[in-house]
Amino acid sequence: MFRADRLTERRKLHKLTQEQLARQVDLTKAAISNYEQGRSAPPYETLTVLVDALRTNADYLLGLTDNPDAIAPVKPFFAEHENSTDLSSDPAASTSEGKRQESGADPGVYIAYLGGPPEEMDEEEAEHLKRELEMFRAFKEKRRRDREAGGNSQA
Repeated sequence: MFRADRLTERRKLHKLTQEQLARQVDLTKAAISNYEQGRSAPPYETLTVLVDALRTNADYLLGLTDNPDAIAPVKPFFAEHENSTDLSSDPAASTSEGKRQESGADPGVYIAYLGGPPEEMDEEEAEHLKRELEMFRAFKEKRRRDREAGGNSQA
């Protein structure tokens, strides 16, 4: 569940008015006010923009963690994928143990294993994927909690 108090806390921490934050994330002051008053919750797209603007993470704004710190980028992205079986296509990147090893790749090159061969992506794509993953985890946690709450009320 979206934590309106945490949105307000982070906005004030960065010494922003509702109007300034609204301009920064391309919303209206009224929308920010509604989020902070708990009258509405931001949709996914807005939440990801707020997370970036307030240098925090989605789990914190959704009340899934008490750690407000933004998650540091991981380079290379998902580099250690223990179950990967197809590393042979890039011999410079594999070791005798079959794990991914940093080669002389440019800094800022991210690698993801998405059920197939490794896929390279730039930093913007990696950040987007990371936010999507955060939202998916938050969705799963919320669904789990809702199921538990539903099961408890039926008992």
